[in-house]
Amino acid sequence: MREVSLRYCNGAGDEVTTTWREARAELIVEGLPVRIPPSYRGQGNYPGLFWSATNQRTLVYESLLELDRLWLADFDQAVVGIATQPFQITGSGTGPQPSHVPDVLLVHVDRTVTLVDVKPTELLDKPAVRAQFDRTHGLCRDKGWHYEVFSGGDPVVLRNIKTLAVGRRPERLPAVVLDQARAVLAPGDVTLSEAFARKPATCDNVSWRVAVLGCLWRGEAWANLQQPLCAETVLASPAGVLV
Repeated sequence: MREVSLRYCNGAGDEVTTTWREARAELIVEGLPVRIPPSYRGQGNYPGLFWSATNQRTLVYESLLELDRLWLADFDQAVVGIATQPFQITGSGTGPQPSHVPDVLLVHVDRTVTLVDVKPTELLDKPAVRAQFDRTHGLCRDKGWHYEVFSGGDPVVLRNIKTLAVGRRPERLPAVVLDQARAVLAPGDVTLSEAFARKPATCDNVSWRVAVLGCLWRGEAWANLQQPLCAETVLASPAGVLV
């Protein structure tokens, strides 16, 4: 078995080469992507940039499917660090082995780590794809990391998350408005339309809606996102929600 090497870029843009065994996720997640997805005329995927509220910086993504996984990660209160195109691994077995750049690295609040490969459903059964998944899964298992293959999320949940994302930048609202929104939502069992209707006279409509939706984004209120958000959506207190 050959030693598995790992190459990543630190926050200053310098390349760092280490072994898989010695690589530290908390350092990698603070760095820059090890590769930038190409963009060219006629390509089938859609790369771009995603501003992450979790990281407070911009991340690159290679496809719209990868973008969906970033939305889910950015909304997840248990995720404290996100990196895309985080590193390149080389030498994961005997004989010639292709290098591999996973798509997303997630660091969680409990210090656990999840490595994500993003792949459309129609490609999952290709032998080369399965072989790569198996190699990467084995490496993660040896390191105590979780491994995930993402092929799509619930479209309703994703649409709701993108709606709530207008509240991702609480620093752009006066602190008093945020406190008033928290006070309205704290008891729970209020509908979205009722929460909007309780706007203080000193606050404009747009800022109040952003504040209310921002409370949902940050987990200060809870709603069933598996159902489309509407005026009758019930907003609950997180303390009263059984997980």
